[in-house]
Amino acid sequence: MVRILLKQFLFLSFILISSDTILMAGEKSDSKPQKQTNSKNVVLEMNKTDAPVDLKWLIQEAVERNPEIIAAQKRLNAAKTKIPQAKSLDDPSIRAGSYDMSNNPININGQTEMLQQRYGISQKIPFPGKLRLRGEVAIEEANMIEKELQSKIQDITALVKSAFYELYYINQAIDITEENRGLLRKFAKIAETKYSVGKATQRDVLAAQVEVSILANNIVVLNKEMESIHARLNILLDKPTQTPLGKPRPFEKHTLNLTIKELENLAIKNRPELKKFNHAVKKNEANVKLSKKDYYYSDFEPMVEYMQEDKRSDTWASSVTVNVPWLWPKNRSKVKEAKEDLYAAESEYRFINNKTLFEVKDFLVRIQSSESTLNLYKTGVIPQAEQSLKAARIGYETDRVDFLALIDSQRILLNSRLLYYRALTDFEQNLANLERAVGIQLTQ
Repeated sequence: MVRILLKQFLFLSFILISSDTILMAGEKSDSKPQKQTNSKNVVLEMNKTDAPVDLKWLIQEAVERNPEIIAAQKRLNAAKTKIPQAKSLDDPSIRAGSYDMSNNPININGQTEMLQQRYGISQKIPFPGKLRLRGEVAIEEANMIEKELQSKIQDITALVKSAFYELYYINQAIDITEENRGLLRKFAKIAETKYSVGKATQRDVLAAQVEVSILANNIVVLNKEMESIHARLNILLDKPTQTPLGKPRPFEKHTLNLTIKELENLAIKNRPELKKFNHAVKKNEANVKLSKKDYYYSDFEPMVEYMQEDKRSDTWASSVTVNVPWLWPKNRSKVKEAKEDLYAAESEYRFINNKTLFEVKDFLVRIQSSESTLNLYKTGVIPQAEQSLKAARIGYETDRVDFLALIDSQRILLNSRLLYYRALTDFEQNLANLERAVGIQLTQ
């Protein structure tokens, strides 16, 4: 019985090898003219879809193309143009008219000697110090928007890094699952061979087929997740969601050697949101001073006037107009409003400071947890799972271990490798978020 099966197996193998050789020869002969006509298109397509994706390139593209970053940059440009506006005087006023000193309500120049032509110019001059304070308010406003731009760049950078590492994990998971599916197919063939000679039950064959089908479905799900990650990256780069992307370029795991105290000090000094609300406090302090000046001190508006009269000498006149700011409650309310804004800015600064310290602590704990998991799986679990699977395979082939034990060993190795890359991805993603919380890049 065994000899007959062996002969049939050799005969089928010979047929399959021969048919593959004929097909390969046919493909080679058919591909020559196609290669001559479409070679350029094929090369371009390969370069687009198969070129490895580099993280630095993704970050550079996002910083240059992301609409949120561009909008923040334009707001900063607009805020900078407000600084010279705030420091400038109001537009001067020019006045021209006539004054009829007769009782005639309608008169034309030349009809009477009582008509007077007047030309005047006036300029409103704020009380000393007001223009300087207005300039300080505008400068601090621009500084706040600049920190918003820096914060937005760091947010987008962290999102790009997170998507890149997630894409790396998905690709690794697909490769590992494909490898395990191939391994299960080999196990299925072993089970089928043993079943054909009566050394295994049909249950072993069916169990192997079920495991292969489950892994095939897992690969389908992972490919769908990869499409979603591609769309997320393309949106961050302001590209169509269907733009093809290659596999992420392999990277070395980063290391973090800073203590919690060092990270907190770096965050307080560098986080853009903290700097933003620090500028907000300075802006509102200047606004309080400005509102008090508007309430207590009057502005001046000098005017010079030139007058012409028929058959009389030309004359000049001058005057000064002064506003009375303390008469109505409007300016008093402005002072109160400015003080409330200052208190709000100080509270927001404390909130962002507390939030920053929490995020630094939280992401550091997550990084340390991921690193512990990485070391555990790399040095302990995965090598042991590989040895266990190897022993189970040998034991099954020699009828010392049942098929379920072999499948369990294979599952343990598969899950261990997936969990290792999951921990690696979590480590890098948490490190990216920690860099965003601190405000600077912590690794090279």
